[in-house]
Amino acid sequence: TETTTVLCNIRSMPSIRCSRKPSTDSYTSVDSSNSSPKKRPMWQTILIIVGIVIFVLAFLIFLAIWVAVPIAFMQSISFQKFIIFINIDAPKDPDYNNPQKYGMESVVNFHITTQDLDNTTLVSIGSWMIVHEDEMDSFSSSTQSSDTASEIVTNTKKPVIIYMHGVACNRVKPLATYKVLRKFFLVIAPDHRGYGDSGLDADLSEDGIVSDTVQLYKWVRYKTSNMIYFWGHSLGSALATHAVKILKEQDGIIPTGLVLESPFTTMRDEMINHPLGKIYKWLAYFNQTILDPPERNGMLFLSTTNILYVDCPIMIMHAEDDNVIPYFLGKTLAEIAKSQRDLQTQGNVTYHQFPAVGYQHIGITDDPNVPQHITEFMQECVEADKGRG
Repeated sequence: TETTTVLCNIRSMPSIRCSRKPSTDSYTSVDSSNSSPKKRPMWQTILIIVGIVIFVLAFLIFLAIWVAVPIAFMQSISFQKFIIFINIDAPKDPDYNNPQKYGMESVVNFHITTQDLDNTTLVSIGSWMIVHEDEMDSFSSSTQSSDTASEIVTNTKKPVIIYMHGVACNRVKPLATYKVLRKFFLVIAPDHRGYGDSGLDADLSEDGIVSDTVQLYKWVRYKTSNMIYFWGHSLGSALATHAVKILKEQDGIIPTGLVLESPFTTMRDEMINHPLGKIYKWLAYFNQTILDPPERNGMLFLSTTNILYVDCPIMIMHAEDDNVIPYFLGKTLAEIAKSQRDLQTQGNVTYHQFPAVGYQHIGITDDPNVPQHITEFMQECVEADKGRG
């Protein structure tokens, strides 16, 4: 049949073998055991390591400055005293017995002995006595002794001023101020205990320095009936003010006048406004670790309170560009002394504010107007002294 014939023909056709080329799109199996991850470029690795190191160092610095230092300050009285008093020698290796080395003529280096607060221990206080320029011709620089100093203060016809220096300083440093003051006074410039060669074994404290200063004043008063003034610079302003208060409370003694150069109100206020204090004042534990510990240990320097007991005229001077104690603290102290004292019976308050011309913290006495300010202040003090009669 026809159908059978077709099937036979198909079967009789030669077989066709189909072959398939590999497709370029086919998947190729990957042996994962022979593959390796793509390596990070070297510069990326170095960058990551450097970043980690910087972070760790920054964290450690943060811990050291804003955690370790406040805690150490809170726990260590010695640390507190060093930061408050900064009793380092400036200049270094001073030659107290050779004032000519520093361009100072007619100066006597001497020591007086005071009783410590325990009334048994003795403290040696090193001082310079700078002769008034009108009496320099009668002075022999060959003699440097306490006897010479005693003789000079006994025989001088000039008023005496006790100069109290600030921190990071010994009695050699304020040379420019001495040269101004000696035009008006016989100058006595002691080093506070713990500074220079004074009381190196004595306990460094506000009360201790004030006690030494009171005894120095009495030593001068015993030698002369001339007028005696105080001049305090920076920390010395707080010490001088405190000493004047103690003289009045203990013995009813009133100095002729008190000059405060670049003063502050209280140590607490000074620490808050000092450049170093500003680094820490944002801390939540600033009061507990920085401000409170010195107060607990007697480092108060409460000039805002002590000045209320001063019964002599006061002159305060401050520079607007003071980079250590902001001038508004000196201005505030002057305002307190004016408003909270009886000016008629306790003495007037004069405030001089110097423009920002480069005097900063230690250069006020370079101002050409200072001699006139001193002259006018001395006249005011003489009149007030007559009134006390």
